[in-house]
Amino acid sequence: MKVSQKLLEEAVKLHGHLGPFLVLGLRMSLRAKEILGEKPQRAEVETINSKPFLCVVDGIKAIMGNDAVTVREGNSLVAKFSKVNGEEIIIKVKQPIIDKHARVPWERCKEHAYEVMRSKDEDLFE
Repeated sequence: MKVSQKLLEEAVKLHGHLGPFLVLGLRMSLRAKEILGEKPQRAEVETINSKPFLCVVDGIKAIMGNDAVTVREGNSLVAKFSKVNGEEIIIKVKQPIIDKHARVPWERCKEHAYEVMRSKDEDLFE
């Protein structure tokens, strides 16, 4: 599922700037919504507790809302999305994607964000 321009603008307003990890969070949430057939009620995100990794959380919050997202520290970038009935889906960002975008210079953040937007789900997620 692709990110609409309106959704991207709302996420940037929430987060403060456009970058690849913000878009990864958006894409993770949209993928979960597509697989589950509806917007998930909860998301538990495991991520490295520093920028730019934490930017994924704002991307997820842009879809889910602040109260629906919990964060715990880990060494990967994975989110468990769940519905009210208990159905769950786990979406994990592929390590090469994390490595590629983690060290992007500030002036190239937008370029990398659009690259993530254009990518196929199967290229981004395990």
